[in-house]
Amino acid sequence: MQTVIRVVLMYFMVWGAFRIMGKRELSRMSPLELVLLLFIPQLFSRALTRQDYSFTNALIGASTLLSLVFLSSALSYRFRGVAYVMVPKPTVLIENGRFIDQALHEERITRRDVFDAMQKSGIVDLDEVRWAVLQSDGSIAVVPAEHRSDQSGGVMHGAHRGG
Repeated sequence: MQTVIRVVLMYFMVWGAFRIMGKRELSRMSPLELVLLLFIPQLFSRALTRQDYSFTNALIGASTLLSLVFLSSALSYRFRGVAYVMVPKPTVLIENGRFIDQALHEERITRRDVFDAMQKSGIVDLDEVRWAVLQSDGSIAVVPAEHRSDQSGGVMHGAHRGG
């Protein structure tokens, strides 16, 4: 039972740490995938190196972890309030060609990161961006604005706005 309690405490500690660190640190990997990736080898390492002769203890720890991952997923799917707490929400970084500095600061995203995402989307001018959104997985989605008649011919004006 002590193993189960320790795994549960570590699960919530790591989950909380990644929620505090932000979405960019989790780029391309869900929090639950990362927890599994980090914990399962640790749970078995002591049993495999014979520091703890109980392989059963490692199995109980891994089973507890997998159960927590499944339970978190099921509860997030079933209850909106649980999903609100467990799943990171997308953050708008640019709205109608203007950076939202508070969002950039809170998510620790540089303007250069946003310009890189714009370039990958084929957009070179900040005025051509309707929305830039930091997704839950750490990627930045760029939504182009409607075409304007006053386009600058590809000069990235936004790079001179403190980026």
